Amino acid sequence: MNAIWTKHDYILQLLEDTIQQTPQSQQSQIDLIICSAKEAFVSQVLAELHHHRREANDAQDEPISPAPDHILLSRSLHVLSASQHVNLIFCPTITVLRGYLSGLVHTLTGSSPTLGPIIVLNLLAMHHGTSEFTLQGLSQTLATAVSATHRTGRALKLVECKDIRDPSDPHRGAALWRAEVQLLSAAIKIGEAGQNWGRRTISVMKVASRWFTVEGKSQDSRLSEEEMLV
Repeated sequence: MNAIWTKHDYILQLLEDTIQQTPQSQQSQIDLIICSAKEAFVSQVLAELHHHRREANDAQDEPISPAPDHILLSRSLHVLSASQHVNLIFCPTITVLRGYLSGLVHTLTGSSPTLGPIIVLNLLAMHHGTSEFTLQGLSQTLATAVSATHRTGRALKLVECKDIRDPSDPHRGAALWRAEVQLLSAAIKIGEAGQNWGRRTISVMKVASRWFTVEGKSQDSRLSEEEMLV
């Protein structure tokens, strides 16, 4: 099932959940498509790990005793095994993302692991602030992603995470699903008669509701404005 996950505020939560949900007895391949450069992703993860450790140290009754490491830093057999079946794909631009999704094919063979979901991280954040943050641009990317998962027989999950260095940034995280976008890009020239129509807006959640449902922290539901107020 194609879904929007709103249960992960931060990348560490997504990574931890992904590892913990990978069955030890089943080699399930999960593709995590990261809509940023590798350097930006690593910087964000390190910032979140630093924040996690600082919070853990502050919560310690005895400052002398070291705070436990995050599960991602542990060397348990399950974490090591699960990490081998999570593929990280970095798509730093919209063009690269669409190209990668367009080229996805079903590659499962008799000796291959079962195919888990394709998770796309921060797709909206990548589009925000560009001429593609419109009904037209988002629909093209979302349709390309849905076609890729249909072609490969896999589920598609979309996740928008906050920036730990600026958690209140309205342009990051699940708040982007409530954003209003124009129907057409401002770069497209339209006649005077069509300007009013072309500059109308629609919520991102309504654009996505054509293909996706919402899976939040408590229960699954259809995409709606009330349920996206997180």
